[in-house]
Parts: sequence; structure tokens; C-alpha cells
Amino acid sequence: MNLACSDSSLDYTELKQINEKVTESELKKYLKVIGLLPQKKVPPFPSVYAPAPSWSHIRSLPIEDLVNSEQINLSQLWEIERISDHFGNRNRTLKKALHRREMSKDQFISITMALGLAASRHQLREDQNLEAIMQKGNKVIHQLQLDKRPFSSLSLEERHRTLNEAMWIARVNRAEHLIQIPPENVNLVKTHWDELKEVLPAEFLKNPLEDLSDPLEEHGIPFTIDEIDSNDRLQWTSTEAIIGTDPPDPKLDEIK
Repeated sequence: MNLACSDSSLDYTELKQINEKVTESELKKYLKVIGLLPQKKVPPFPSVYAPAPSWSHIRSLPIEDLVNSEQINLSQLWEIERISDHFGNRNRTLKKALHRREMSKDQFISITMALGLAASRHQLREDQNLEAIMQKGNKVIHQLQLDKRPFSSLSLEERHRTLNEAMWIARVNRAEHLIQIPPENVNLVKTHWDELKEVLPAEFLKNPLEDLSDPLEEHGIPFTIDEIDSNDRLQWTSTEAIIGTDPPDPKLDEIK
């Protein structure tokens, strides 16, 4: 459990970790703070879900270094201190509301994170298995970390393929945080969904993996052939779908 010093008028307050249960009383107190704000919702909240890597073609660092740097940057997005600095000290309305309910700014942020991630997990599809995403993603990331080629030395097709694989860095980072959310918090969010959907940051109210989706990666080619030399009856079979991994045809570059 982390401890953080709040405003001078408050004692030390415990920060809510994302893997800890949020109680009904804590939620009630949290909603009372928000109820004192003019717009009755969480103030503008910095994103914790980084987009997929988008490295410039002139980046001369080795792929392994780009991957490691990306992972460091993603980890920093979740730091309470960074989010607290974004809120600043000039939000007098929030400061006043927190003082009235005896809650520190960092404590408010930590509860927002815990509830927000629970709301995010609530948006996942049933077929989005977090453990499977982490397992597959870590294998892809490991291979990227073994690649010592400068990114700028890659061909267009190789850059495209590498960036597509690097998307797993963001997927795994999100999955690693979402999987920590206790089911009690998801159930709490479900119970109070009508209230929370009006106050939580919009980022937490949609599927957190949707903007990183790759239809071909998730579903493969949705066709199988029943009989040899017959295309009369084509059926989609998810377990036998063929997922392509070949790079684009280099001959396409010659077409102008």
C-alpha cells in the first residue's frame, strides 16, 4: 500500500491500488466529491492508454532499443505523480471539494483509476482473454527485443510488419493492468453503471483493446473449403481459420 501526503489540512491518506477492492462507502464518498464539482464529472484526465507505436522511418535506433523505450514510456503513463501534475494545483473547485470530503488529490486519482479500469474491463468482449493476449504478446515482444537492426534500415514492408508486431507492446501493457482488477470492482461498476458512466473519463467507457484490434490477427481468413476443387460451399470456421503472416508482395512497389 502506498502512502501519500495530502494537503496540509489532511493527514496521510492511503492510495487505492488497482488490484484492491473499492468499497461501497469509498464509492459513495467519491461520488460526493464529484457531486460538488460544477460539471459533476471527473475533471479532464490524462490518458493512461497509449496508442500503438508509430516510429518514424528515419529512426536509426535498433528495434530492440525502440521497444525498450516504448515500454518505459508506457509504464510512466500509470504513475499517480504524472497524473497529479497534470491536474495541477490551480483547480480550486476540485481542491475545495476534496477538502470538504477529506480526500487528497492523489487519493481521488487512485480511486478514479481503480474504478476506470474496472469500467474498462466491463467493456471487454467475452472472447478477449487477457491471459492469452499477454502470453502471445510477450512472445512477439521478445522477438522484437532480439532484433538489432536499425529501424531506418528496414524496407517499407519490413517497417509495416514491425510496427504491426509492435502494437503488441500497447496491448500487453493494457492487459497487464486490466487483469489486476478484482471481480468485486467490476461488479461494483456494473451495479452503479448508470451513475459512473456519467462521471468517469470517456477513455474508460469503451473497449480498451478496440483501437488496437487487428481483424486478421483476431479472426484470420474466414473461409474453409469443404471439398477438394470445390468452392460451392464456403463456411467460416474460427478454429480452422488461416491467419496470414506473409509481408506484402514487393512487386506492388513497382506499380505507380
